[in-house]
Formats: sequence, structure tokens, C-alpha cells
Amino acid sequence: MTSVRLLSVSALLSVLTGCAVARLSLPEGPGTPFPDYAPLFETAVSECRRVRTLEAMIRLRGRSGGATLNGRVRAGLAAPGSVRLEGLAPFGAPGFYLVARPGEATLWLTREARVLRDVPAVDMLESLTGVPFGPEDLRAVLTGCLVPDPQPTAGRSYGDWVVVDLRGGAVAYLRPVDGEYHLIAGTRDGLTIEYGEFRRRIPRHVRVLSVPADANGRMQPLTDLTATLSQVNLNRGIPDASFFLAVPADVLPMTLEELQRLRPLASRPR
Repeated sequence: MTSVRLLSVSALLSVLTGCAVARLSLPEGPGTPFPDYAPLFETAVSECRRVRTLEAMIRLRGRSGGATLNGRVRAGLAAPGSVRLEGLAPFGAPGFYLVARPGEATLWLTREARVLRDVPAVDMLESLTGVPFGPEDLRAVLTGCLVPDPQPTAGRSYGDWVVVDLRGGAVAYLRPVDGEYHLIAGTRDGLTIEYGEFRRRIPRHVRVLSVPADANGRMQPLTDLTATLSQVNLNRGIPDASFFLAVPADVLPMTLEELQRLRPLASRPR
């Protein structure tokens, strides 16, 4: 009985700790030139390229920006550059709303009665998640394209892996899934993105990890954040009104620094 209990505790700890999940081992070195990289890549991203709107329930778990995150977000994203996020609470109204469209963004913390305006959407999103993605980048990452409008420039193979360089410096890693090549990982902006649980080449599991150190050898803040998508709707159209937010007149303004301290998606000690 004692051994069974120990095994159960061990299994529980492995589930609760993000570090228990191993990173993908991505190929390194010069590889072998792969001249047919472009059509293979275009097939792999054919579905995510078509995504103009994405609606989903997103479960965030992990560590990012120096905090442990654990929360659910109802998300709506639309081209070009529009986003609506609702931070869901265990009960009651959402804890925050973030809406943005090109040139305008608003974040309302409902329980604190505070509002943030006149700050770029990318800064608001980074303060929430610790990851520096604006609305267009967020839609590209969540749908499996890695970057907006990815343009392949070179390719090489490593066994069944095909690695494709993209314009702007990102790198896509393709590998067969059920007999068809999928974009299962990529690197961009000092981050590694891992994809899994595909449905029609659109992932339902997205993991974002930081590179251990920068070019000068300095350690970066640890990022190991997983987004699990459910209730996914693609290209169904989102009303323009969704990207506007009516904030009560008695809500007080706040600064970006205050939002960074509050971190509404961060786990709180009980």
C-alpha cells in the first residue's frame, strides 16, 4: 500500500510541475540541402494561412515573465491586428477584459476597477502573459503558422525532419504526423514554440519556451508556458463591436507598471 501511495504522489507531482515535460530535441548542424522545402512548407501551413478569425477557450499553465500562470481566457482574434481576451474567474464576471484593434487598446481589470489605455496592445499582452506577442503574432502562433505570413527562404533535412528558414529570422521544424508533414516546432524572438494535438493541421496544444541564454551568455527569465485550446471556431466572423469596450466612468486609470505588478493571470498563494 505504501508503494502505491508513493507512486500516486510521484505521478501527481509530475502532472503539476511543468518541468516534468521534456522539450523537443530539435535537429542541429548543417543538415542536407532540401530543394523541395517551399511546397512542403506551404502544405504544412496551408490551413493556418487561411485563418482570418479565431475564437477559442484557452487554458494557460506554466511560468512566464517571472511568475507562475494558471488561468482560462476566452479569446477572439481577427485580421488585421484585433484581439479580445476575457480572463475567466471560477465564478462571476471575467476578471479582466482586453480589447485591441489597430492603433487602439484598452484593458479593464474589473475587480480592481482600474483601466489601462494609451499603451500598445503588445505591451499589454506581454504584461499579462510574459510573452512579447502582439495581436497578429498571437494569432499566427496559436494557429500554427509561427509568424504572420511566413515566407520560406531555405531548407535542409535531418532524417525525417525538414528545417525551413523563414524571412525575418524565424526557423520552422517540420516532421511527419500520421504520414503528413506538420510544422511541429519553431524558433522566433529568442523563443521556441512547440505544437501538438493537430486537427486539420491546426494545433490545440501550443508550448512557448525561452532559450536558456542570450548571445552574451546572460540568463533570460524562464518561460515555459502551455496554451491548450478548446471550443475552437475558425473563420466564422467576429463582430467589430467585440473589439470595443465600454468601461464604467468611475473606473480609475492605471499604468503599465501597475499592470505588471498585478499580473491577473498569475497564481496567487492560498
